[in-house]
Amino acid sequence: MPSKLPVLTLFVATLVLLAGCSDAGFLGGKTDVVTEKKPEEPELVDAVLSGGECVDSPENRVEIAKRTGGGESHLVVAGNVSVPDAAYSLERPELVETGWSNYTLRVSSNRTTEKPKRNCAGLANYTATVRIPDGGPHKQFTLTVVHDGKVIHRENVTSQ
Repeated sequence: MPSKLPVLTLFVATLVLLAGCSDAGFLGGKTDVVTEKKPEEPELVDAVLSGGECVDSPENRVEIAKRTGGGESHLVVAGNVSVPDAAYSLERPELVETGWSNYTLRVSSNRTTEKPKRNCAGLANYTATVRIPDGGPHKQFTLTVVHDGKVIHRENVTSQ
């Protein structure tokens, strides 16, 4: 006659498992689900760009202003990118995390086929708006502004 021990062992294990898994948690213990909110990070929320225009002395320039309103803080980054010809335009800026509490706003230019080459040095303008977190680990960070691979400006930012 075959042994009923394996069947009995499986039956007891199933009962223990079912008794331990209830709405009160495993074996009657209470389980708390911890959901941690991801900390806010600086975020590029808007960008306005212009194409290149001929100028006598093209110089890279960056101005940063902090604006608050509506319960939020923003950095408004306005700049000029020196381009080799007025036929260049700007791509949408990119905000990337480049290390702990370090962010880089990258602004790149490219030759556009929509405008004829004018053989003059030029400037292309942009305004980028970056939302500043109101707390958490990113309430203080360094923003580096890069035009076509060259560091133009560094700014220490705080939400306070």
